[in-house]
Amino acid sequence: MDSNTDIEDLKREFIFTLRRKFPRDSSSSIAIMTVNLIRKIIFRENPRTMADLQRSLTSHCKRLHASERSELIIINIGLMISKLARDEVLQKRGGREPEPLYSLWRDDDETMERLKNADMKKIRKDLQASIKELSTEIESSRECIASQSTELLFNNDIVMVHSLATSKTMHSFLTHAVKSGRKHRVIDVVDEEEHLETAPDFVTPIELFEVASRMPETSKVVLVAAAYFPDGSCLVPAGGHQIALLAKRHCVPVYVLAPFYKLCPFFMTDPASLHSFRSNTLPFDMSANSAGHVDCLHPAFDALQSDLVTLFVSNTSCIIPSHVNRLKEDYYHSQDIADF
Repeated sequence: MDSNTDIEDLKREFIFTLRRKFPRDSSSSIAIMTVNLIRKIIFRENPRTMADLQRSLTSHCKRLHASERSELIIINIGLMISKLARDEVLQKRGGREPEPLYSLWRDDDETMERLKNADMKKIRKDLQASIKELSTEIESSRECIASQSTELLFNNDIVMVHSLATSKTMHSFLTHAVKSGRKHRVIDVVDEEEHLETAPDFVTPIELFEVASRMPETSKVVLVAAAYFPDGSCLVPAGGHQIALLAKRHCVPVYVLAPFYKLCPFFMTDPASLHSFRSNTLPFDMSANSAGHVDCLHPAFDALQSDLVTLFVSNTSCIIPSHVNRLKEDYYHSQDIADF
């Protein structure tokens, strides 16, 4: 089979897998699927130079993201792997790191020439090992975030959370605190009435309209990010913005669980353009009669400004919103961001 045909089949299967699954897979599963897909593409395309690899990654990631606009993780993983390849080339050929201020714009001419002419055959094995390490880091990110729960949650705390039923990271975070001996109360804000009956034993489920009355007794709020950006803003499940505003009104700290693969390297001037919408909640007959006359908005995410977030809880540490832009340099290269 032709390699191009094989690659197109892999991408088509990847998109179909994302669309078939409802409810949506966890973000870590999608990130690992993306890593495995890009690893297979690199193996089949067999790029000769670093420039060929970067063009290939950019092209494939843009096409995949165009098929699933709400999945920013696809672009994140592609840019992370591009930075891994750059690091391998510089390490093999003894390249020096550019000056920090200059690197905000582009690499120096010497480094760019070295990367352009680098032979991928010499670094392919090391690059495959680095990609495997990235996959391992994604798999362990949930445990790393959960282990920090004992540093943030204490005895007698009253913790308000959101989207516990749909977030495995949130569930692991709270479960780890309970297993570590923390004696605190958990209030879970649920989206649907059926979640009131299926809530875990250690939580008290409430609906969104009850948040205002329960916030004065709350000591901490924990949300989970769908994506977060270099300016310290983030996307959280719908309803999170109202919870964060009430928390700020009552001086309650807001912690956002944010694995590293959800960090988007681009400033989003209009995060609302990324919003995906849930299915229409109106009855079918009413929807059919009102089609074209009424817009029934049911967004899946809320945009949260940086001043509403106290800390982002990432894999390695807790980060204040103003330092998220610095964290970006650990996973992305400025030249890749500029070229994308």
